[in-house]
Amino acid sequence: PEDEDDEEPALEELEQREVLVLGLDGSGKSTFLRVLSGKPPLEGHVPTWGFNSVRLPTKDFEVDLLEIGGSQNLRFYWKEFVNEVDVLVFVVDSADRLRLPWARQELHKLLDKDPDLPVVVVANKQDLSEAMSLAELQRELGLQAVDNQREVFLLAASIAPAGSGFADPGTVHIWRLLLELLS
Repeated sequence: PEDEDDEEPALEELEQREVLVLGLDGSGKSTFLRVLSGKPPLEGHVPTWGFNSVRLPTKDFEVDLLEIGGSQNLRFYWKEFVNEVDVLVFVVDSADRLRLPWARQELHKLLDKDPDLPVVVVANKQDLSEAMSLAELQRELGLQAVDNQREVFLLAASIAPAGSGFADPGTVHIWRLLLELLS
């Protein structure tokens, strides 16, 4: 047909955008991907043994979200992917005070690997009573020491509070920020 140019592009014609989703095991990475793709969170903690991915089409491009498991033996692979993506999402369990130094160490290794990569730090599990505030997390993660020229965002979220879904404002806010950074 003559008006072929007015049609929406086919999925295979859409540009690709890559988002790497990392964080220590149990931080909520898989749940984040499930909720973004419109699926309900799974009950209990099921660690990712390897890789997990979701492709989400938008009007202008496709977003590929790649999660790499956060256990000690999988963190070695993180640095191999960080230079290949458009945005890094680093998920932190806001209530896991004991492992926060490890989260900080891993995050700073990634920040050093690619100084131009925009980073979204998701302070997950903010619905728990023992969760640290954003100010505490910013201090404990050493985000105030990050170069002012770098795009680093710290967002509060409760990705899977009881009875929640994609409508959770924290998740919607994260998705909107990702779309803005990828555009």
